[in-house]
Amino acid sequence: MVKKQKKDAYTRLIHATVILLVLAIVFATGYLLLNRYQQSELKRLQDEAALKNEELTAQHNQAVAEFDAAQQMGENLAWPSPAASGWDVVDVSQFPLTTVREITASRQTLLEGGMMLVNRWHELPGDFPESDVVSISSVDRSIPVKDSSVKLFPVAIEALREMLKAAKDEAGLEDYVIQEGYRTMATQTAYFDDAKKNYEAKYSGDALIEQVSKTVSYPGTSEYQSGFAFNVDRWRSGDKEFNAAKFSTTEHSDWLVANSWRYGYVFRFPVAGYPNSTVSEKSFKTGQRSHLMIYRYVGKANAAVMHTLDMCMEEYLEYLAQHPHLAVYEDGVLKYEILRVSGGDTAADVQLQVTQTAQSYTVSTDNMGGIVITMSY
Repeated sequence: MVKKQKKDAYTRLIHATVILLVLAIVFATGYLLLNRYQQSELKRLQDEAALKNEELTAQHNQAVAEFDAAQQMGENLAWPSPAASGWDVVDVSQFPLTTVREITASRQTLLEGGMMLVNRWHELPGDFPESDVVSISSVDRSIPVKDSSVKLFPVAIEALREMLKAAKDEAGLEDYVIQEGYRTMATQTAYFDDAKKNYEAKYSGDALIEQVSKTVSYPGTSEYQSGFAFNVDRWRSGDKEFNAAKFSTTEHSDWLVANSWRYGYVFRFPVAGYPNSTVSEKSFKTGQRSHLMIYRYVGKANAAVMHTLDMCMEEYLEYLAQHPHLAVYEDGVLKYEILRVSGGDTAADVQLQVTQTAQSYTVSTDNMGGIVITMSY
């Protein structure tokens, strides 16, 4: 009897070991399939972007050459006139920059410029400067955060400080709280793996990735990993009614929707009627249909164009690729000049041009093979 019990226990141990080995093989295979799918899709999109960049660069160079030829023949070519009032975006792609000076931009500068696109089709670059993302509270204690773990790039923190100060000064709105900022790759991977458990009984392979990605971004494709995005709510000590209100229904949310662009921020994932009735449907471009209270820093010049033309980040970058030189006016006065050139994926320093009359400028990779240059006047 004792021998039989020992044999049964040994048999159960063997069965359990076999089951564990099978599960380990299944999980490993699933991971390889996930990674293979993501990498093949990324390679396809990178190849498409490279071909498109070559085509657009050739078109732009041709337009500039035609402009130069017309100038040499004595033609006096001028930019189109802007609207006399309000904000206006004028396509001046057939005109080159004038009175330029040379600048040098490092890869790190390009990555931290604000226009690095991160979404399900454009993965976080491998040389992302994670060490430069810092705790908001270590930079500015006037910005209310959930805790010291909430991080952003310094340029985004400064713009956030300016924006929250304006909300208070202009509208008397306080008690915002930044709930979440930058996520590490390890954190995003843990979120994704946890979400997979809810679908593994019904899906596998590519179908599993697609299903999970509807609720949790694949590691390396989350906007939170950009270092420029944050999730916001409001909170007031001892006020349960104030704290319980859904943020999208509050005047705090309405103010951000209407004014964040003035400080270089945009609502990242617009869905029809969310956060309020003024917001257009953009999920067909962003790939994100969930109601996420995420704001993203892109810089004042880019945000002004996105606001004026009612574009999400993906739409704007596509538009900029087609119209690589824009002039942005407020009440007929030139405020910004924006230029997109190819070459945003190089690891080496790049030589660029900006106008001599610009008061300031920014340069950024778009993570699509291009560099976005903004000049402020």
